[in-house]
Amino acid sequence: MKIPKSVRIGGVDYQVELAENVRIGNEICFGSIDYGESVIAISTTDGVGHQHQCITLWHEILHGIINHACMKLDNEEDVVEVLSKGIYQVLQDNGRNFFDIKDQEGDADAQTMGE
Repeated sequence: MKIPKSVRIGGVDYQVELAENVRIGNEICFGSIDYGESVIAISTTDGVGHQHQCITLWHEILHGIINHACMKLDNEEDVVEVLSKGIYQVLQDNGRNFFDIKDQEGDADAQTMGE
């Protein structure tokens, strides 16, 4: 998975930034979403590798979806943590089944539904 420069959530374009020392208040964290500035920050420090950054991006996207839907979840952080890891894994293992991803020769994968 690649980390995009921006992602649209609830009709709002969020800039995705890789940053050192991402903080929420005084707490250092792996990522954050700023609804007012429309920015998702993903940490590049503390030995965080690309896969963890991708999971963190999904984590923040899910917070954004919940926020834009005006949902209130008592255990939001637990739900988001489980779903972000699950979504990342499913897309990594099955991306070609969901999207028209071209192989190196430029042909779209023929294993899509309805074909």
